[in-house]
Amino acid sequence: MNFATIFLLLAAGFGVSFIVLDVSRVAGRRHWPSSYDVTSDNFRPFAIFLALFAGPALFVQALWRMLLSGGARISDGILGVAIACGWACCYGLLIVQCVRLSGLPAP
Repeated sequence: MNFATIFLLLAAGFGVSFIVLDVSRVAGRRHWPSSYDVTSDNFRPFAIFLALFAGPALFVQALWRMLLSGGARISDGILGVAIACGWACCYGLLIVQCVRLSGLPAP
């Protein structure tokens, strides 16, 4: 594994998760989970779908909001970026493997 592979995995992981997040925002506006009633809103199927398929994008956006509002320190931000990159890399590896299983050429 070299830097090009890691970059490809990160791009695939973050790219697909941000695409899923944006499409879900447009398509599922009525079902968007709120943070007011955590026990009933966050365990619905749409919220679980978002957590599974748009997790890195949701994490990056929440981390960005916390850093801008002053709710997190810079060290927390650095750790959050490392976690988000690891999560996106794992997600990108899953995407590349699914592309290979479908018969398309993948790096």
